[in-house]
Amino acid sequence: MGKQIAALEISNRYYELVIGYVLDNKVDILYKVKHQLSVPFKDGDIFDLGSLSDDLSKINNIEVTASNHKLTITVNEIVLVLPSYGLEVYKTVKATNTVSNISKIDRIDISNALALVKKEKLPNLNNTLVDIVPNRFILDDNKQYTVPPLNEVSQNITIDANVYTLPKKMVNDMKTVCERAGLRVRREVISPIGISNLLAGSNFKYPTYLLVDFSNKTTTLSFIGRNTVYASNFFSIGIDDLIEKYMSDFQITREKATEIKNVYGLDLRKTDYNPSIIDSIGSDGVRRRYNKEDISNSTLVFLKNWINFFNGCFKTILDQYESLASEIPLVFVGEGSRLNGLKEYVLKMYNSNPLEILTIPTVGCRSSEFIGCLGAIYLSSTYRGALEDESKNHVAELNRIGDSNSSKDKAIEKYDELRDEL
Repeated sequence: MGKQIAALEISNRYYELVIGYVLDNKVDILYKVKHQLSVPFKDGDIFDLGSLSDDLSKINNIEVTASNHKLTITVNEIVLVLPSYGLEVYKTVKATNTVSNISKIDRIDISNALALVKKEKLPNLNNTLVDIVPNRFILDDNKQYTVPPLNEVSQNITIDANVYTLPKKMVNDMKTVCERAGLRVRREVISPIGISNLLAGSNFKYPTYLLVDFSNKTTTLSFIGRNTVYASNFFSIGIDDLIEKYMSDFQITREKATEIKNVYGLDLRKTDYNPSIIDSIGSDGVRRRYNKEDISNSTLVFLKNWINFFNGCFKTILDQYESLASEIPLVFVGEGSRLNGLKEYVLKMYNSNPLEILTIPTVGCRSSEFIGCLGAIYLSSTYRGALEDESKNHVAELNRIGDSNSSKDKAIEKYDELRDEL
């Protein structure tokens, strides 16, 4: 068994906790749970820090059964999964001399290169540094490596990396509620970064795709280019909005509405036999019956509104990559991806794009509902530059991907090169 890692994701209405480990490049799950929050919040803006920390403090010693053996897991350290709301991606290239007198690269040389990146001043002072993802390490004679070139011989080492930042208040609030609940945040993982690495580790068939996280209260689109996150955007409509519409339209419980979503959803097949599926009594005391057609009509109203926001988000995120718009694969994850008929509906609008409803390459959970936590567990078991235990000081200027200032031509050139190759 590999090292056990606890990953915690806090969304608008729920928190999800997954405890697992990585074995043979796959995440095995020991324990998973999803709990509703006492006080919901909206798009990373936490209204009641005290209530949320109280919810999280209920995570104590957890008993799980694995291979017919009972295990007690004490959760006092977690990997915190952060949403990509307000994500900004920057590119930087930094070089440093190697320390060894024989020019053999050691871990300290990697740390020194990362330190140069972390010392740079962020263009957006309202954001904070969350992650540095090395694209490549460049040595003398232009030798290039995608992993730290330990023990290689070079007098210099250059790091080409993407820098990921999120709104400072959101990150600080989420870390604060965890710490108040007695949970030490070992590191933070931005959700689409963890997911893209999890898929890359399982040899996912698409290296470039649009990741669509259709979650409870939001839908997030992230552009993944050659297994690297380049942009992310979202809109505030999620599958809970459809569930609440079912509850209102058909006077049914949340549990029944969730079942209706997964089993019936949007089913436009014509059949001679169309029996009632829902039998309920409204607030007026009148008994009503609803069939498959009624459910589909209700679903269609929701999806027409949802797809309008999706189209706008899609256009914005692929603004610099218009040539990809008609062919980029759409990869759906999250609770909303289980909506019956979703794939067929989206394909009517995007009929030239491959579309995949993702199942997770892991043991213990095939649904993609917990994929953010699984990605964080996978990522935390591999080398990522280890930002979690180091200070994040910023002093110099950093180039943002997509900037047009002449002083930023180097960053733009690389980014355009990526766009052209994709």
